[in-house]
Amino acid sequence: MAKFISSIGQITGKLGDVVFRTRGNKTYIAKAPGPRKPTKDPVVKQRRKKFAWVGKFTSAANSLPLIKALWQPLYPRTLSTFQKIFKMVYKNFQTLDNPGPILFTPECGFSLENSSIVFGKSSLFVEADPLGVTLGINPKEEISIVAVGVLALSNPPDNSLPEQMFIPVKSAKIPTQLNNQSVFIIQLPSPELFAYSQYRTKKAWLTLITLDASGNPVRHSVVIS
Repeated sequence: MAKFISSIGQITGKLGDVVFRTRGNKTYIAKAPGPRKPTKDPVVKQRRKKFAWVGKFTSAANSLPLIKALWQPLYPRTLSTFQKIFKMVYKNFQTLDNPGPILFTPECGFSLENSSIVFGKSSLFVEADPLGVTLGINPKEEISIVAVGVLALSNPPDNSLPEQMFIPVKSAKIPTQLNNQSVFIIQLPSPELFAYSQYRTKKAWLTLITLDASGNPVRHSVVIS
């Protein structure tokens, strides 16, 4: 159903056979999509599942303010942050069984020698080898560092839970250290913790982000998975 969103007559939503979408001060009109017909074509089914997977992953990543901040200075403003992330994830996605090293950040992250993710009972533990001095990181300006990304849960015990769940996650900040190992703890609050305990398959894609004194992102790492 269409609805007015301002006193000057802007409208958004579906009205008859057309859809109104508003972005900024402009309103766009498109033909309303018809009902999607079920298909038996396995290729089409896989494509739709891939699109749905990437869309849910992107929604989780896009809900993280630090991830959005990484993208906002880049690419033309004609694309939203969601669209930028979606395109990047879709391009790098491999298969539903093995999504691969999903890239949801801009393609300029600093490298990590060794890194790992351990799934505990109620937390994720992320470890990374010393950053070293060759990356150009300045601990006096980039005073802290944080692990941010998406946790994907699948293979539920029964049909009472969704087939998949995507949870945006973020660790506490720790001081930036170049010569010592970095260890991040991502604690899961309720109700995410309940879902985390139920699903049999857990995967995560994270990036390390250095922050200035105001908490603004300075640079990010390659994706850890």
